[in-house]
Amino acid sequence: MECVYSSATGEELRSELTTLGSRGDVAGLVLLATPSVDVTNGGFETTLQSVPVPVCGGVFPQVIADGERHDSGLLAIGLPNEPTITVVSELSEPDTDLDASLPAGGSEAAFVFVDAYAGPDGVESLIDALFRTYSVGLSVVGGGAGRLDDDGPCLFTADGVIEDAAVMAVVDRPIGIGVRHGWEELAGPFRVTDADGGTIRELDGEPAFDVYKDAIETNAEATLQRDSFFETATAHPFGISRLDGEPIVRDPFAVDGAAISCFGPVPEGEFVTVLSGEPDTLIGAAEQAADTALGDETVAEDAETLCVFDCISRQLYLEDSFDREVSAIDTDALPMVGALTIGEIANDGTGHLDYYNKTAVVAAVSTDA
Repeated sequence: MECVYSSATGEELRSELTTLGSRGDVAGLVLLATPSVDVTNGGFETTLQSVPVPVCGGVFPQVIADGERHDSGLLAIGLPNEPTITVVSELSEPDTDLDASLPAGGSEAAFVFVDAYAGPDGVESLIDALFRTYSVGLSVVGGGAGRLDDDGPCLFTADGVIEDAAVMAVVDRPIGIGVRHGWEELAGPFRVTDADGGTIRELDGEPAFDVYKDAIETNAEATLQRDSFFETATAHPFGISRLDGEPIVRDPFAVDGAAISCFGPVPEGEFVTVLSGEPDTLIGAAEQAADTALGDETVAEDAETLCVFDCISRQLYLEDSFDREVSAIDTDALPMVGALTIGEIANDGTGHLDYYNKTAVVAAVSTDA
């Protein structure tokens, strides 16, 4: 896949994307923009309309190009097969028939980007619709789009910029997927006895904040304070227990009274643990995700590109050590591109399709159509 990182704006960016879209080996574009790109102005929409091939994408906190992180600019990923671009609108509306928006099956894989601020219910509804429609017959990778400090429109196609939605680029191209996070159990399990979407109100029948605070202060060398909740919580996510794999990570980001708010749904009745992680363990898990993707039989020896969707909250936790994680995934043999997302979407190779937090998702894209 032809991939181009650009820090250009205006007419220069338009010229670069039009030129890339005019290449004979490029049949579609996935655009991963950073917050420095003002996607809401008319000039950017004009640029999208000028690209001669189908186009979709979103805004993410950072992008990865040639194994390097960037917090400005835009990454364009050229798809060698023409994608089917689909918009799934009104995710946060409970009566929306999401299944009717999805294209028919029969393709190999899809890049899926969702407005991370559509809320846990909206994201969960999308994941459920994708699984009902495709089960495990479609390889899915992508993640949550958005800016860390603004919940404005963050997704786009050639038809314009949108929010409270998801965009999907379906392609006939095999991909291998690896999903790992490396977080380990610190305390629990606790039963979720009162929850709504991503808000946990009670654990084991007790106020959620009190249980979480006690778990951290009893088992870790940390003190949890309300006024600095996020700084401590970023090191101690929740894990939703699974019998046949790593727990699904949920990132707590705010507290209101006894209730803890997380990115992503935490269903009532599930069991959760409080997790902790060491940099070496997290970095090793990301490397394992890359090995799994490259070892997938669907790509065999034909992988041509590594597409990485890693969580921005992993970078915020690991800080400077996160560059070690990027290097651990990188390989000299293949170009490495992607984005730091607000939650990750993927099949994990065991029949699961989920929305993850604090997790590394690596896709090895095959040369075979």
